[in-house]
Amino acid sequence: MSTPPRLHDHPHAPAPPEADDHRGPQGSAEIALDYARRMFERQHVALPPLAFQVDWDDQPSRHKLYQDDEGTVKVPLPEPFRAMPPAGIGEALLTAQGPARAGEAPGLGVLASMLGTYGVTGRRTEPNWNDDSRVKMRSDRAVWARPTASGGGMYPAESYLVVGRSGPLPPGVYHYDTGHHCLDRLSDRDRCDEIAAATGVRAELYAVATLRFWKNAFKYNSFSYHVVTQDLGALLASWRLVLAAHGTPVEPVLWFDEAAAGAVLEVDGHAEAPFAVVPLGPATAETSPAPVPADRIGADPPHRVWERSRRVRAFELVSRVHAAALVGDRPRPGPEIAQAGALTGAPAESPSSGAEPGAPVVALPDPLPGPADLDVAAGLLARRTSFGLFTGRPPLDVRDLGWVLASVARAGLAGTDVAPAPRAHAWTGQWVLAGGVAGLEQRAYRYDATENRLVAGAALDVSGLQRLYALTNYSIQEAAAVIVVTGRLDALVAAYGARGYRMLSIEVGQAAQTAYVAATARGLGVGAVLGLDNVGIDALLGIDGTGERSMIFMLLGHERPRHHYDHSMYRSDDRGDAGATQEGAAR
Repeated sequence: MSTPPRLHDHPHAPAPPEADDHRGPQGSAEIALDYARRMFERQHVALPPLAFQVDWDDQPSRHKLYQDDEGTVKVPLPEPFRAMPPAGIGEALLTAQGPARAGEAPGLGVLASMLGTYGVTGRRTEPNWNDDSRVKMRSDRAVWARPTASGGGMYPAESYLVVGRSGPLPPGVYHYDTGHHCLDRLSDRDRCDEIAAATGVRAELYAVATLRFWKNAFKYNSFSYHVVTQDLGALLASWRLVLAAHGTPVEPVLWFDEAAAGAVLEVDGHAEAPFAVVPLGPATAETSPAPVPADRIGADPPHRVWERSRRVRAFELVSRVHAAALVGDRPRPGPEIAQAGALTGAPAESPSSGAEPGAPVVALPDPLPGPADLDVAAGLLARRTSFGLFTGRPPLDVRDLGWVLASVARAGLAGTDVAPAPRAHAWTGQWVLAGGVAGLEQRAYRYDATENRLVAGAALDVSGLQRLYALTNYSIQEAAAVIVVTGRLDALVAAYGARGYRMLSIEVGQAAQTAYVAATARGLGVGAVLGLDNVGIDALLGIDGTGERSMIFMLLGHERPRHHYDHSMYRSDDRGDAGATQEGAAR
């Protein structure tokens, strides 16, 4: 049998992106805004390549696998979630808002749970209205449950650990094998100096999240960059929740030298690229100069990666916007720049609130956790997508709606390197399209997170939203409410170049995953979608032309009774219905 080619050497692998040093932030901003405009208008103007057809028989593997003959060593991990403290989701979200703490580095059990949020937790066999409902019953088309949502269920993110001499593992570089819940040891050398130089933060343990574009692009082609950057945010939200449950808030590094970090992980920066670096344990500012390029590569021979697809394609729009967002060794902008994206609840009298003068204001109940709330482990294990399961009866309790809104708002205040904690403003806002919420008229409402209230906007007929939805896996009118996550994309791109689009998308994905877990904690159905027409929704909200844009949509409500098939891999009798786990296939 011939050896499958390494992805980097694949005859149809994507070409490396062009360096963007010559065009600068202004040129990269134009590329990012052009790409975003095409994504938001895709229901009106078709995206290239026209007449694209998904070749399901040639899809990539859902798991990154290294060739057995290349010397990788499998390192077992403890069972995920078993030893987690019983911290509630609300408690964890409050902890996650705090500054990163210089405590001990997480132990192997904590890391197993953190990494396990992207691993397989069971098989999904429940019939629903999604397109794959019929074929997934076949053993060769099995769909597997994971605690973190992903657009289309493609799971393009990869997780790595870079461990120094005082870490919880022997020094080296490790890749998380999502299919087997173990680590692949790629190197036994301490590479922390290189990550410190790439990020400006020195630690003895780093978690790095990358994206393998083809794992999503084979299905979504030019749309894939918009999806996968949000997927990366969903993964970070899960990491934050697990670490916060152990009392450890973190601040991911989003502005770093991708080439330097990628060399450590043996990824080429175009087929797979690093998108976030999370220092764990004690961390300090790195002041030493970056190593020369030859030192970045090191002496370890590259490991061969199995590629299932016979043909791997690149898409021009994706390659251009990804290249535009690379920052290399440019200095990190100061934290004051982050105010450009500030988007908090607008007061009723604000002209950008979408409400007429004197519009009614609905005060929401205190969003403190209730006795029905799950802990973080149970919430992650029970997270699933409610394809075709929503029912309009009974109406959604406004307290449950308020809990989800407040949870998402709290997640938006968690710090990063460009917007450190304590963070006074979020980059994401929320609107509610209420159709079946007890005590609320059918209309649009802006959520004012500062005052925990809803400001009434335009009246609407929720059943009419179906015409704005491009797919068939949901009946929008059966959902009690649609939460619209918005952002000031243009302002962030003006401040950070194309990197602003990438960083905002990460925070949008974080909001979506938080909504999933918060809704699960209250026993609600939830489904995040990108198939609603952004242009139409922006016009309905009255925010078109204001600099605020809709970014993602979360459907919320009660579910109809469903058949329950328990194929869970992990049991947790004292953590609720762990057998209800499902892999999100249309986040």
